[in-house]
Amino acid sequence: MKKILMILALAASLSACANINEKEKVEKPKLEAVKEDDNNESSNSKEDSLETVGQAQNKEDGDLEKHTEKIYEYFDTITDFIAYTKDEKEFDRYVKVLKDELKTYHELYNSYDAFDGVNNFRTINENAGKKPVKVDPKVIELVEYSKEMYDFTNGKINIAMGSLLGLWHEYREMSLDNPDKAAIPEESMLVKASAHKDIDSIEVDEKAGTVFIKDPNVQIDIGAIGKGYATKIIANRLMEEGLRHGILSVGGDDVLIGDNPASENSYYKIAIQNPNLEDKENPYSSVVSLKNTSVVTSGDYQRFFMVDGKRYHHIIDPDTMYPSTKWRSVSVILDDIAKADTISTYLFIIDQKEGMEFAKKVGAEVLWIDEDYNITSTEGWPEAK
Repeated sequence: MKKILMILALAASLSACANINEKEKVEKPKLEAVKEDDNNESSNSKEDSLETVGQAQNKEDGDLEKHTEKIYEYFDTITDFIAYTKDEKEFDRYVKVLKDELKTYHELYNSYDAFDGVNNFRTINENAGKKPVKVDPKVIELVEYSKEMYDFTNGKINIAMGSLLGLWHEYREMSLDNPDKAAIPEESMLVKASAHKDIDSIEVDEKAGTVFIKDPNVQIDIGAIGKGYATKIIANRLMEEGLRHGILSVGGDDVLIGDNPASENSYYKIAIQNPNLEDKENPYSSVVSLKNTSVVTSGDYQRFFMVDGKRYHHIIDPDTMYPSTKWRSVSVILDDIAKADTISTYLFIIDQKEGMEFAKKVGAEVLWIDEDYNITSTEGWPEAK
């Protein structure tokens, strides 16, 4: 799962907006639930809502119109896109770029589905121990980046853990489909799968343009890395095309582009979901005001299954081979969406002292929520403005 955010990309109040068109007057802003991401077992599902109000005035850009788009086809999740543009034609140009990029990375960064003429991570996994696979340079870039993240997270975030993660994924799907027969993998199965996670068994030949898994039992899972990495690339592409103000949320990997021209103080408001879903009076654990950055939350409360009254979620601690029990939710604010995506999972499986030190080292602001719903955060965690 990854992240539950409710994005309130709105002006501080209706009075902060200018020239609200008739459609905006009739259709009041509302929150819209977004499906969880279920593309990879180690990724976190997200539920996001985007809300904006009216047209905005910006000193540099003049009057800007708010436009929104939902895209359902890619990464087995929903992409929400908000942009403030001069007109609909400009927005449509961004949407075309966005869809083209999403399609490309959805097909390349896919461990489950096959596509005609595309060699992706499924292709690489199917050929583990057999032969190198010729791939697009974008796949090689992600593999090399993932190896950097392995070192960056002291080996905790490891794309070579696909056998272990795939086993938990299989049992989760089976248990959800047949709750009366819900079960967890046997210890011996976990030990066997966990024995095959050597990231050095994944070999890249840049000259030949190939990726090869030497160990036939190693499988690649990019769930904690792939979508955030793709989101960063796509957001950068949109900005290269001229986008100055907006939000790109790919299944809850959320990039805030520029500032909010519909707000008097130029900030977007972000509400962090309360992991205690039964607390209807307090749906949010924190509301922050942000701009020109990214936000990601890892949580255990969306993708899980129950066995004998115990919840088993999808974020697996490689040291124990079982779902981590340290936190209910970890939220990360960092300018780099790719790193924020990975860091949120990493912090979810380590203790707070270590996490605090890591957050300080990388310059991230973090909010932790434990099993008893106690909240702690880094000193710089922002409040709403």
